[in-house]
This record gives sequence, structure tokens and C-alpha cells, in this order.
Amino acid sequence: MKLLILYDGDYGKRFWDNISKNAPKAWEVQEYHYTKSLPPFTEELSDYVPEDLPSCDLLISVQEHPIVAELIPLFIKKIGAKVVITPIDNKAYLSSGLARQLKRKLEKEGIELLHPMTFCTLTEKSSKNELILEFAKCFGRPDVEIEFEKEKVKEVRVIRDAPCGNTRFVAEHLVGTHRMDAVERSGILHHNHPCWATMTRDPELGDTLMHHAGLQIKLAVEETIKGKKPLEMEEKK
Repeated sequence: MKLLILYDGDYGKRFWDNISKNAPKAWEVQEYHYTKSLPPFTEELSDYVPEDLPSCDLLISVQEHPIVAELIPLFIKKIGAKVVITPIDNKAYLSSGLARQLKRKLEKEGIELLHPMTFCTLTEKSSKNELILEFAKCFGRPDVEIEFEKEKVKEVRVIRDAPCGNTRFVAEHLVGTHRMDAVERSGILHHNHPCWATMTRDPELGDTLMHHAGLQIKLAVEETIKGKKPLEMEEKK
């Protein structure tokens, strides 16, 4: 799979850093740092399409400027991507209305666009597209396995990482936590990374996007502890 991560600031760069570092070796992961200066509004979008965009199968657009999001259909024509993921982690970067507009526009061209709110809610159930399924096996809603020894976390294995790398941070720092405190502790660690989803209250969720993202890792830890049989270390004799 040829994957292109397009970003224009530190928010998106964090996704690039984590995904490029931890993606399967079979993937070809590329980045494009969009550096063109953009006005608040523009009618001539074609003037802002770069000439040097690399081709890809899956485009992940994690932009901060809404005009970069508006450019996605024009990017697609140049790079030949078959599917797009552009998450909503901050509605100042991508509003739900603009995301739905882009989705409808690309559907007419036979291109699927997903806009998970937040990126760490993406799962293999989000789409039937093979490219998204392949991506969502590795990155999306956190999935972990926890090994305990004497009621304390011995090891946390990351099955699926949040695209920003937050799950790996939580996994590393959850070691030593008592079983009873693991869920709450995972939520605290999530905020300590820190999560870059907005703290603005969202009317669609009735909560902030950061809290919504934090809930994903807490659920992952809780499901592992209560929904699956934890792996217990045999006490050393």
C-alpha cells in the first residue's frame, strides 16, 4: 500500500512521525508538508495545488488550514488516490459540514472519504474498503493486551495504536499500575501525552473532542481487563 500523509503544521506532523515509524514494512509511507501561504478565503483553489505531490493509494490529510481540506478533490486528480481519510480532531481545521461536502463530491468520482471524529475512533468496521481495512488494523481506535503480575500491570502490548502515537505512550507508562487503577490511569496518561484534539465542547458529541478521544483508550483498557481474560504471570517460586 502506498500511503501519503499530507500536513501543514505540527498537528499533522505528529501523525506522520508515528505512522511512518511504526507502519508495517510492506507499506510505502510518504509525507507531503504543505507550505504554501494561504489566504483566509479563496475562489481560485487551483492556484494552490502543488506540482510535486507524490502518487498514492491512500491519502491521509491532517491539515490545520480549512482551505487545504477544500483542496483535497484537486489533490486526488493529481495523485490518483483511491480513498481519503481526513479526521475531525478540531473543527477549526475541518468542520463536519465541510467534511460531508467533500465526501459527497468525491463519491461522485468513485472515491471514498472517511472523516472519523476523532482519528482514534477509526476501526475495521468503519469501511469495507480494503485500503482502509489494512490501515485500520494498525492505526485507529486503541486496542491493547495487558499482562498482570500480582495485580499490577507487567506489560501492555499495543495491538492497534492511535494514529498520533498516544496508545504507545500510555502502554509504556501504565506499567506498574494496579489493576483497579488501570482504566482511570490510562485516561490521565492520554491527556499527559498530550492529546491534540480540541478542548472546545462539541454540540454533536455533547463533550469535548479531547475527552472523546480519551474515552477510546479507557475503553480499550477496560475491555481488556473485563472483557477478555487477562494474561497472568505465574508467580516465581
